Amino acid sequence: MILHKFDVINHPVRMRIFQTLYSGPYSINQLSRLLPDVPRPSLYRHIHKMLDAGVIKVAATRHVNGIEERFFAAIDGRIDPDIVKQPEGIQKLADHISIYGAIVAQDLARYLIEYGQPNLESIAARDHTFWATDEEFHHLCETIYQLLHQFEQHSPTAGRTLRRLFVMGHPLLNKQTEHPVDSEV
Repeated sequence: MILHKFDVINHPVRMRIFQTLYSGPYSINQLSRLLPDVPRPSLYRHIHKMLDAGVIKVAATRHVNGIEERFFAAIDGRIDPDIVKQPEGIQKLADHISIYGAIVAQDLARYLIEYGQPNLESIAARDHTFWATDEEFHHLCETIYQLLHQFEQHSPTAGRTLRRLFVMGHPLLNKQTEHPVDSEV
């Protein structure tokens, strides 16, 4: 599915719900425990808006005391490449990336604060810069995605912790287009 509903998802609370549902599916009750700062009426309103827009789905249902409980999951979407051709498309994409990245960073900060002194070996927060052609960069991304896909197939078992690895790669804005020449070579 192509994700092109930036107006729906480019909202801090809906983005947090969307990201939480990537590790779901979760019911409203479970979401309210995972996102305790979001009032339940707001949670219902945001869920319905996201359902109507097609960025989340009902993944499962069960009946509890005659009431249907629904479990929601995020739709695994790619960004529509035609979005940049629409009016304000680039700005909407930039907003989306900014909000998404900020929420991922906030999750890491909340983890650090909640656990006080977590095992630093279990945290990956690194920035790498390197020179690569578009083809080399594409190959690197595909290799990373294949490896991550293998890990996504793991089931929850004793000793496994649900983890997030947020990968962002892009060309850096600079005037330098070639590697500096080493005067001693």
